[in-house]
Amino acid sequence: MGNGDGQSRIDEFLDLYKQMEDALEDKYRGTRRHYSSVVFEFAKDYESGPVRDKLDVCREIRNLLTHNPNLNGEPIVEPSQSVVEAMKEVLDFVKRPPLAMEFATKGEQVMKASLNQKVLRLMEVMDKNGYSHIPVMRDGQFCGVFSVGSVFRYLLRSGGEGISPDTTVADIGGHIQVKDHMENYEFVSKDATYITVRKKFEHVKGKNKRVSVIFITETGSPEERLLGMLTPWDVLGEPE
Repeated sequence: MGNGDGQSRIDEFLDLYKQMEDALEDKYRGTRRHYSSVVFEFAKDYESGPVRDKLDVCREIRNLLTHNPNLNGEPIVEPSQSVVEAMKEVLDFVKRPPLAMEFATKGEQVMKASLNQKVLRLMEVMDKNGYSHIPVMRDGQFCGVFSVGSVFRYLLRSGGEGISPDTTVADIGGHIQVKDHMENYEFVSKDATYITVRKKFEHVKGKNKRVSVIFITETGSPEERLLGMLTPWDVLGEPE
């Protein structure tokens, strides 16, 4: 490998790093920062989780390149092509944070229930597949969420009576209404970022409750077609 290659990679790497710094300056402008370096601020911000390892490597290399650039006239380090690629990935992540939709189960693949479905049969399918929440749809319209909690509340309020092989989702309709259980669900628009939904899942609401499922619709309204569905596993399982 000729030194020319190494120098051009150094130049490209430093240029990409500078672009990242500029983008982060924009991102944190007007916010209260904890560190003087925007890059360090981002590295300590949990938003950077998915790219933090790459970011840390790039920060180290950049520090070596700028503080001890030469030893006997030779560059002390030369970023490899894979480091330059990593730098590009980090820059791309900073400029275009991933959307929640990229992590969601797409609307057409989400298991849905209809109002005339039998509750016990639905529970069998949920148990077999490990599903905790099933959106209930009518003519493509969202009309509620069937969950373990809906059955629990129905049994509790009926004194333990009331679920037979013939019981349908419509029969327990009062317990699947979204407005009654909004502490468990959130609706976000298709433009919502991965970070937005991650924050929603991590936020503890009243009575130590957390959001257990997030639905994605066009503008975040329950009246719209379901585009995707997220559970905490979809985003909190991301590598730190």
